Amino acid sequence: MNYEFKYKNTAFELFKLYFFFLYSSLAGIVNIIFTVAMIVLIYSKWNVATGLLRVVLVIAVLFFVLFQPIIMYNKARVNAKELKELSLEFGDIGIAIEVEGKREYIDWKKIRAGKRFPQMLIIFTDNTNGYILTKRIVGDNYKKVFDDIIERIKR
Repeated sequence: MNYEFKYKNTAFELFKLYFFFLYSSLAGIVNIIFTVAMIVLIYSKWNVATGLLRVVLVIAVLFFVLFQPIIMYNKARVNAKELKELSLEFGDIGIAIEVEGKREYIDWKKIRAGKRFPQMLIIFTDNTNGYILTKRIVGDNYKKVFDDIIERIKR
């Protein structure tokens, strides 16, 4: 198994990552429950609510379905501008990373984990840092490549 990818993640890829992490956490579950509760409250109490209460209810729903994703995308856009193009080389012994002419090598034994999301793989080098590979970067055979990488990480 030898793969090499040169890429720079886009703002939308980072946005998808933030979105997946948020909605697979307790905070995301609370967001969903709160949004559904607010929609039910609006539906059931709209006729008896005052004008101010109607505005508050609509803003509360819009926060989670409109404002929060916009805020997350803006954060991703800012972070994407700071990213540098990098090269990842996956070999039998480990991963070679090159950014701006600086090269680092990480043995497979030192890789903490690999987490799959739809059309995305994150390779964690420690508890909070990692590398994102997406279908756009890997190409059409991304499922096979992701499976190969995950297999190496599990060893």
